[in-house]
Amino acid sequence: MQRRTFLKSATYTGVGTGLGAWAASRRTLAADAEIELAIDKLGPVINPHIYGHFIEHLGGVIYDGIWVGRNSRIPNVDGMRKQFIDDMKRIGAPNLRWPGGCFADGYHWRDGIGPAAKRPRTYNYWERQMPPGTHATETNHFGVHEFMRLCRLIGAEPYLAANVGSGTPREFQDWVSYCNAPVGTVSLADERAANGYKEPFRVKYWGVGNESWGCGGDMKPGEYAIEYRKFVTQFPFYVTPYLVATGPRGHSRDMDLAWTDGFFAGMQGGHRSPVHGFSLHFYTDFRNNKMRVADFKAPDWYAVLREGLRTEQVINEHWKIMGKYDPQHRTKLVIDEWGVWYQPGEEITPGYILSQPVTLRDALHTAITFDIFNRHADKIEMANVAQTVNCIHSLFLALEDKYTRTPPYYVFEMYRPHLGARSVPLQIRLDALTVPVQEGTAKIAGLTGSASLREKRLTVTLTNASVDSPITARIRFAGGARASEGRGTVLTHSDMRARNTFQNPNEVRLASLPVKISGETLAVEIPKQAVAAIELQLA
Repeated sequence: MQRRTFLKSATYTGVGTGLGAWAASRRTLAADAEIELAIDKLGPVINPHIYGHFIEHLGGVIYDGIWVGRNSRIPNVDGMRKQFIDDMKRIGAPNLRWPGGCFADGYHWRDGIGPAAKRPRTYNYWERQMPPGTHATETNHFGVHEFMRLCRLIGAEPYLAANVGSGTPREFQDWVSYCNAPVGTVSLADERAANGYKEPFRVKYWGVGNESWGCGGDMKPGEYAIEYRKFVTQFPFYVTPYLVATGPRGHSRDMDLAWTDGFFAGMQGGHRSPVHGFSLHFYTDFRNNKMRVADFKAPDWYAVLREGLRTEQVINEHWKIMGKYDPQHRTKLVIDEWGVWYQPGEEITPGYILSQPVTLRDALHTAITFDIFNRHADKIEMANVAQTVNCIHSLFLALEDKYTRTPPYYVFEMYRPHLGARSVPLQIRLDALTVPVQEGTAKIAGLTGSASLREKRLTVTLTNASVDSPITARIRFAGGARASEGRGTVLTHSDMRARNTFQNPNEVRLASLPVKISGETLAVEIPKQAVAAIELQLA
């Protein structure tokens, strides 16, 4: 099924669905990987916001996924699903992006404040795919205050997307004042207090529109640059803001490089319009591919992971163009939509548009993506998986009282030690894999990873993409460092299509992975189709 120069053979044994699921009783070929960590050449801090989230008013994301209502029999906190809150706290979710997405450019924030019974029912333009006989009505029961309450319950920082497509600069400025102004300064602050929040929300992160090249206004980059200036020139500075401009659709075949070039060219000559962050959307986009989402073969597995690896090229190419206009790189990337997006037809229920099965393949894609982000921590301020529940690359699926974590959730858990740690350069020596893909064969990295250090605690994360062969990874440290103790965690399964369902929510789960320390090196055997996290205490 795949070709590689194998340096040794090994036998794997084990029991159980998690760790034991990958352990076969037959002999398999294993490759040796040599990994060197430059502990003496630490890189930048990995911003915790790289591990961010995104929730939008689509299908079952908000209503049922998160908002079940205060009178629901489903355990909730102020109407919001308690299990969702608890699980987001468990992985230390650093932020939540809301209300969109495309929904943001049709959303008027005043529709989501005040008593819920008095809020208007509005039209959700992005529910066009709803089943016949249903209507795209937005009740606005989940609005500004509910979102802020959710952020506080989780411990996440709010990231708001402003309405540029159908809103005005005044509406945006008023929203900032409503959220951030102290009581007594402006009437909007007093109105917020009357609605239940005397203290300001202190929102730092503000997206100025969303996908303005498409659903956010169908603009050209120069046109958006003009709108951006209008929206941010007169900005209420109650909180030092972080303003995020709409960036490109990086998953286009040409990576949409012209948008980045055109926007920054259009911003030249201005002096009162800061661009702190530049939004880049990169979907591993298989919407026009006929593969089944929950039932696929090895070429489909590799096709998805190979496309996910392209994230690195997209980051580098856009960063290069940004540097042409901003040599000091004061503007950072905000990859506020990313994930694997498959063709429709396998939704968990017809009305939950853009929901899809989420398998072990998507967990490996998540790990590969995070390792890329970690290695480029100097370039990225924030990233937001699309989306957290019941939509595209979800961490959770929920339907009424049924709920499950998906395999990518556990990758977030495994990678939590990276948040706020210093990145560590690493070099992996291993032959590339020649693998089947849908159009023939291709080469992909057999092992990818990243590393970070917090005080003397080192975290190394590694992904073995092979559906056939385990890898023996031997890790050594440059600069004479030594590990005094270590432990490993693995996420894998014998079936590459494995997933967690409402009926079997623990089919894919974490298991321990032995780590052998010998002098200045350590060894770990990474099973096929697996994500491994190794935590080491340095002497």
